Amino acid sequence: MSIIQPLEAPPSPLRAIPPLTALLAFERAASQLSFRRAARDLSLSPSAISHQIRGLEEQFGVKLFVRGARSVRLTADGERYLAKVSAALAVLQDASRDMLQHRRDARAELWISSLPFFTSAVLIPALPEFKRRNPQLTLRIEATHQYADFNASRVDVAIRYGREHSTGLKFEPLVAVKGLPVCAPALIKAGLKQPEDLSRQVLIHLTTQPRAWPVWLREAGLQHLTPRGHLWLDSVPAMLEAAEQGLGVTLGMSPLIKARPGFGKKLVAPFALEATHSETIYLVSRTEQARDRRIAAIRRWIVEAVGHAK
Repeated sequence: MSIIQPLEAPPSPLRAIPPLTALLAFERAASQLSFRRAARDLSLSPSAISHQIRGLEEQFGVKLFVRGARSVRLTADGERYLAKVSAALAVLQDASRDMLQHRRDARAELWISSLPFFTSAVLIPALPEFKRRNPQLTLRIEATHQYADFNASRVDVAIRYGREHSTGLKFEPLVAVKGLPVCAPALIKAGLKQPEDLSRQVLIHLTTQPRAWPVWLREAGLQHLTPRGHLWLDSVPAMLEAAEQGLGVTLGMSPLIKARPGFGKKLVAPFALEATHSETIYLVSRTEQARDRRIAAIRRWIVEAVGHAK
């Protein structure tokens, strides 16, 4: 009866690689031909350098240095090993420098995920001031209604409605907005004077906020009002452009709507009745970036931009 011997796992190729501290000690000592100068370069003691090199010699079973009373010199094995170790350490140094440069380049950019209307009404008008204060930083702004995925994207800051439950994120209120009916001046000239007159108008809705008009009508005591029609669009800028074209009446975000170019001329409020219900727009960032000076700079800029837009 034969006995099957268990197969041994092949040795890991990493086992042949000595510790980096030993390789650095050898490279410095071999380049300087001095354990003392190597110790000074690496902030170690000469005995520590000697210990590291002795460990290499025991691992390989060869002598790397011929030690004299006051000097050392490389053996033939030591010279061959130095050539390859120096080349390998140079590759590691280049790789590390590349990573540091990439990090510096990445830190020169700030990624903002922002609501489209907030982007056009608040951020874009304030961009010249941001560049004046932070000439070394580059902004990348994504205008979207989608919630930013802080785990799977490079976003640094997000501007969003409401507080989605999410650990590791910091929510800072920027501004409370209320729905304000707005339309082209032509609709007012055609008879849109009171909220009840909305029954003869087309209501323009945002697809992601289907309850906005029903809530506003209920607060106005017009929950049973039936408009002439409905128009559904997927972005606030598109809604406002449709309203400017006279296609119907939409709800603007007061007070930010007043910062839109042309408000009061191409786009007006037919009556001053605002919703009593408000939504808060938040600045969202990672909690671990609370002390990041880049985030602090963008926070100050956005807060001031909101103040100018109100």
